Amino acid sequence: MTTIDLDPLQREPFLARVEFREETSSTNTLAQELSESDEGPYPLLVVAERQTAGRGRGANRWWSDEGALTFSLVLDAAATGLPLAQRPLASLAAGLAVCEALRDFAPDQRLGVKWPNDVHLNERKVCGILVESARRGDRLIVGVGINVNNSLAAAPPDVAERAVSLCDATRVWWPLGDVLARVVRGIYNECTSLQSNSGEFIARLRSQCVLTGRSVIIDTGQGLAAGMCRGIADDGALLVENSSGVRRIYAGVVTKID
Repeated sequence: MTTIDLDPLQREPFLARVEFREETSSTNTLAQELSESDEGPYPLLVVAERQTAGRGRGANRWWSDEGALTFSLVLDAAATGLPLAQRPLASLAAGLAVCEALRDFAPDQRLGVKWPNDVHLNERKVCGILVESARRGDRLIVGVGINVNNSLAAAPPDVAERAVSLCDATRVWWPLGDVLARVVRGIYNECTSLQSNSGEFIARLRSQCVLTGRSVIIDTGQGLAAGMCRGIADDGALLVENSSGVRRIYAGVVTKID
């Protein structure tokens, strides 16, 4: 029997359908397959109790154990009014949604968004996000992994050193269905309101950025960028200042934070 109560999702009218699997390699991979094989309706939520090969950015893999939330939300991008120019903001929108949703469950904990696709809890990673375009149709796949009830005591040492779970931080085991419903609702609302509320979104995002005012090194894929983070630009770029001036970075991996 699943440890995820799916009943709270039935009370979310924006969801057109939910696909649940006890186990899959990756919810993003399954979401790609489902989006190729049919025409909808959307939004489609793909939920797995266990992932065997969860994917992150590049060659990264997402470690998860029983009690984690792993899911992908497939949005019909055109139908939700998300303009092409703003679709790179979807990852940050999802991060902000997760951050604010988890704050409902852990109001006394330090939560923030780590550009471009993570959420931090008490300076450690609690959530990773992977946004991809569907191979067929004008759709976005927002893949999310959240450490909720999977204690990091069971994680490999390199993971335990840099990650945390909600249950470890709060000493509470949470109803996964309630957390899932709250997070998915937030992601949908953030992504579908970007066009009309981009200014308000960026202001909230900046207030939650864990990198602002800190020295960072970023692997851009074309070299390293180092300097002081000056926040997030209106278009989602990370602003990094050094002796050469302020550089706008649109993609990369933050390899060091001081």
